[in-house]
Amino acid sequence: MSTSTRLLLLLPAWASAALLQTPACPGTAASNPRAAVRCGASLDPAEYDPEKGGLSTLTTERPEGSHGTGYRFMPLSSMSKEPAPALVCIAGAYPGLTADQLLAPQALPFAPAGRWNYHVLRGDVCSTGFVALPGSSLLDSHPNTVAVVCDSYSLGLEFADGQQHEVLALIDRSDIAALDASQHDDQTFYAFADEAGAVQIRWLATVPAGWRILGRLLYAQMPYIHRPGSAGGFAEDSDEFEF
Repeated sequence: MSTSTRLLLLLPAWASAALLQTPACPGTAASNPRAAVRCGASLDPAEYDPEKGGLSTLTTERPEGSHGTGYRFMPLSSMSKEPAPALVCIAGAYPGLTADQLLAPQALPFAPAGRWNYHVLRGDVCSTGFVALPGSSLLDSHPNTVAVVCDSYSLGLEFADGQQHEVLALIDRSDIAALDASQHDDQTFYAFADEAGAVQIRWLATVPAGWRILGRLLYAQMPYIHRPGSAGGFAEDSDEFEF
């Protein structure tokens, strides 16, 4: 009889079973070959400090009082991978906008998807201001876009409340038709400069003599307008209901 066998006979039954089932370190559990066994990762009670330790005792050192130390965690918010909100220069108000005013602002670069940009806004950059709009892949792909504040009536737009409202016309000044008039599309809305230099936002079958294309209308951003009488007997039917 071997020495190890004599030792097992002398131990209580529960201790013998524990010795047979506990794998040596390092190694893996016999019942699950993929279960890694962790050895030597004990925490010294004499060195434990809840104000400094936190997760850093098990990973890497972090600055004292920072996220994950002392078992304290900062509230966090992550950007989505969608296009970031866009800060668009305002060229002016329409009607009454001139071609020079439309072409004057220097467009700000849009932030990459999921990120943001920093801008130091000075009066000489865009004296007419900026407007923040929801980001979109369409805006991201047309970085030389400016906003024109329009009277909804001047664009032929109507709202459910029967009132006039301000609408933002997003004009891409780098459209190919602005560089080459032969690329004009009679199905597209453009910002034209007429013979007097005034801006006209519309479509034209042909570009009149003396007119030029300043940019293409990407889209008109309309505000949310509550529809009168839209509220019914159920909250879910309301335009302002949120789950």
